[in-house]
Amino acid sequence: MATMSAPVTMPPGPKGMPILGNLNEFRRKGTLNFYMDIWKQYGDVASMKLGPLSSYMFVRPEHIQYILVKNPEKYVKGLTHDKLRVAIGNGILTLEGDSWYRQRKLMQPTYTPKNIRQFSDMMVKAAQQLDARWAALTPGQTLDINLEMTRVTMSVISQAMFGVDLSENYQEAAKALFELLIYTNESFEQLIDLPLFIPTARNQRMKQARQLLREFIFSVIRQRREQGLQDDLLSMLMSSRDADTGEFMTDDQLHDEVLITFFAGHETTASLLTWTFYQLSKNPDVEAKLHEELDSVLNGQSPTLEDMPRLPYTKMVLNETLRLLGPVPIIARDSAVDDEVEGYSIRKGSMIVVVPYATHRHPEFWEKPLAFYPEHFTAESVNKRPRYAYFPFGSGQRICIGQHFAEMEGLLMLAEIAQRFRVRLAKENDGALKYAGVIRPLQPIIVTVEPRLH
Repeated sequence: MATMSAPVTMPPGPKGMPILGNLNEFRRKGTLNFYMDIWKQYGDVASMKLGPLSSYMFVRPEHIQYILVKNPEKYVKGLTHDKLRVAIGNGILTLEGDSWYRQRKLMQPTYTPKNIRQFSDMMVKAAQQLDARWAALTPGQTLDINLEMTRVTMSVISQAMFGVDLSENYQEAAKALFELLIYTNESFEQLIDLPLFIPTARNQRMKQARQLLREFIFSVIRQRREQGLQDDLLSMLMSSRDADTGEFMTDDQLHDEVLITFFAGHETTASLLTWTFYQLSKNPDVEAKLHEELDSVLNGQSPTLEDMPRLPYTKMVLNETLRLLGPVPIIARDSAVDDEVEGYSIRKGSMIVVVPYATHRHPEFWEKPLAFYPEHFTAESVNKRPRYAYFPFGSGQRICIGQHFAEMEGLLMLAEIAQRFRVRLAKENDGALKYAGVIRPLQPIIVTVEPRLH
């Protein structure tokens, strides 16, 4: 990718103001809208200034491959992740260098397809419990679909992680996590963050949220040590040994990994299912094809692990949701060295942003870039596309460690719920979103549900 065939230049981009650069526009539009507008105006490579920080945006698949896959040592999780570290600590999501490598080796066996297979029945059972709740509703009763999906995915991750269903009593913890995500997102829009020891209302909320989560997670770890290891993710993590040193994770390491796995794990899958049901309600032709596959393959029975390969269209529907509304629309890195990409100069210490949300809408790589069109994921279409035109879980050595868990959960839950219910918008919703760590609906998506099978 680096080349000396042309003079080194800066990528195009908005001029900005003295000192502040483009920070006011960044704040006014919000993170996602800002980068999407930059892409539309300046193209697939652009530069901008956010206060003193130089930032570069990349969208094309070959850029994604160069930055995330081929050169992870040049593009690292440095200063851009410091604000996230303040909120959620030093887990696999935020670590860098040798510390990350050791932690990834420790955790990788826990999340292999083989090890997560044991949780498939648990996922289906959680969806069946949701079915039962929905079946007991009075006709026309309305629901917030995002809250429903958050509840069911919380049930799954809490049972998988701890062996206990916390979905009925998770509101305080979930609100605390959202407070951390809001704090982090707002911090990216600040030129200077006030230190946490300064008791602003914002800092106080963040510290209280962090402390609540810390106490909750340590109490669970303490209880597990007293009760002994079980068949759950926490026990797998607690029994993982470093192959070189023979050491186990410390309680602080366990805390940070549990925090990101427990909360972010359910949040991203809840987002995926929320937007899938929203899209099905807006696209009856897609919904009809999905129902046809589910009825033909499952014939009213709940899905099993063995059914997953027999549900290709169901998977295509989920992939298309991940294309348009993947939970993580932006990935940030720091340039650790001076570099050059296709004749463009990249300065050491700059923020590098790749934007799946834009790549997944690029008209060069997608037949119907703005439509909900699962046929984008037929084998023929996939083979025609560049490999890195689609990367909802990231790419390279830092690809999401929970990808297999999320894909299995999404498919089994969609298959179970969608064969039994149609979800219909009870209130008009244009699908507007907000970005706070993950993509969320800007306004609650209020729905009714209609039984399909009797």
